[in-house]
Amino acid sequence: MKVRLRGLTWDHPRGYRPLESYSHPDVEVDWDRQPLSGFESTPLADLAGRYDLLVIDHPGLGAAIEAGAVLPVEDVFSADDLAVWESRAVQPTWESYRVEGHGWAVPLDAATQTCAYRPDQLATPPAAWSDVLDLSGVVLCVAGPHAGLMLLGLAGDRTGQLLLDKQRAVEALGLLRAVWKHSAQEFAELDPIGIHELLVAGEAVCCPLVYSYASYGQADAGRPRLAWAAAPRLRPEDVLGCGTLGGTGLAVTPRSYAKVLAVTKYVRGLLDVRTQLDVVSQVGGQSATAAVWESAEVDRAWSGHYSATLETLRTSFVRPRFDGWIGFQDELSERVGELLGNDEDAAAAVDRIEDDFRKVCHG
Repeated sequence: MKVRLRGLTWDHPRGYRPLESYSHPDVEVDWDRQPLSGFESTPLADLAGRYDLLVIDHPGLGAAIEAGAVLPVEDVFSADDLAVWESRAVQPTWESYRVEGHGWAVPLDAATQTCAYRPDQLATPPAAWSDVLDLSGVVLCVAGPHAGLMLLGLAGDRTGQLLLDKQRAVEALGLLRAVWKHSAQEFAELDPIGIHELLVAGEAVCCPLVYSYASYGQADAGRPRLAWAAAPRLRPEDVLGCGTLGGTGLAVTPRSYAKVLAVTKYVRGLLDVRTQLDVVSQVGGQSATAAVWESAEVDRAWSGHYSATLETLRTSFVRPRFDGWIGFQDELSERVGELLGNDEDAAAAVDRIEDDFRKVCHG
């Protein structure tokens, strides 16, 4: 008889199809779905009491740890399993789930902000943000947290000491303001999925920085396919443009202690390279396994999404993960959205953002 587990994932085909398409001979997981926003609005302690497995995102780790909702992966899986999974993960996904010296989830889905566009209407995607000003049909993704995440992709501090690199942030705000004036502002309420749908519908040609969905690389029932390119560079001397890391990880709750052997079996099979290549990627999943991103066959199936965006993924900015970050992230995005439409001094605005971040981060 199969051991039954209960899991919760996000309510999008990329989030549930891979999990519902994978089966294990000894373990069955009943997967429920909820919007990603639900993980923030529903107390994590409540979810942990009802589910053995939770699909979460790394910026919410601080709240999950504080609530006691997730277990350190070292308490659940063997050191050998963890070493194998880490060696197979496309970076920086693995490190994004490490906090306070422990891992709190295993990477499941990998995503970052990249340039999305209509290849039938735009022959050459913008290599730099200054190039975006020469395009027509531009739309920015600024809904929800995305205005703030866009600024972090362009100017997040990589030293770990600050939130923003001040000079880059000031430059980025100047360019983003110019692009905003040049863009289709009536679509400001669209999230990344909405932006992809907008491009498919032909109401825009290019979004220079948006979380990518490889599934839009396949033409469906006469709908045109989309294409992606590396994130545009902020400065001419930048080797690469950058985005802010997204994606999801699979966390284990304390409720699962009585079934930990079944959890281990299930996750070991799910993260197997063949499962990721032959099941997850075939149904539109965006695997965090490097072999998928490096597969020429998978890349062809999804119109070059993986090869076009792999280096942007590898260089992505990883957000802070302390308890309280999600609330600050929302405030950051609201501020950036306001800055796009006003002429407030950018340097002073960046200083205020940094001061408030310091207060939240250090209590």
